[in-house]
Amino acid sequence: MNTRGRLIALEGIDNSGKTAAVKLLQPRLAADCRVPVLACGELQSPAADLLRRLLQTGGSVLLKTYMFALDRAWTYEQVFIPAFERGSLVLWDRYTDSAIAYRAAELMKGPSLIDLKFVKMINEPFIPPDLTLCFDVDVDTSMQRGKKAGKHLPYDRDVLERVRKQYALLAMEKEYRVIDGRRPLSDIVKEIERVIKSQFPELFA
Repeated sequence: MNTRGRLIALEGIDNSGKTAAVKLLQPRLAADCRVPVLACGELQSPAADLLRRLLQTGGSVLLKTYMFALDRAWTYEQVFIPAFERGSLVLWDRYTDSAIAYRAAELMKGPSLIDLKFVKMINEPFIPPDLTLCFDVDVDTSMQRGKKAGKHLPYDRDVLERVRKQYALLAMEKEYRVIDGRRPLSDIVKEIERVIKSQFPELFA
């Protein structure tokens, strides 16, 4: 694959503000970007409804590993690769490290048919991002936002606490740019826009 584009992953626990930020960032960046700006993420494949039902009813670590990888693989091949090969700037709402963080947290709960090494292997074919932005919020904030929005909360407090710790470990290991997700969304979007434009100045007028 001719990797001419740029891939930016946005990570974080549930209700940390990633999705809302991507919706605002895409048109702001596109306004003066020299290449197309694409936004994509989870639950955009034909398997999305099945995956949503799995999250509603629960499911094993094995099932979630395969289902999230299937969902991601479809978007990767059908949407991401063509845009990336044209040189696009891609914002991906939850990429492969979400699989690592969430499955690692769930594997701590008890025995499973798989281990974290298997989860990482399933996600090896996807290219690494050029930049990862991790939205950090405490679990109380995450759960309050979810309840206020009337969302189903697929993960309990203990799991989300472990997921947040996993993201903190990944942030140190992979040098994420950590974003304080508790601040006003407009401030967050402005900060990320500055980070992206300073990281990839060649893409902007």
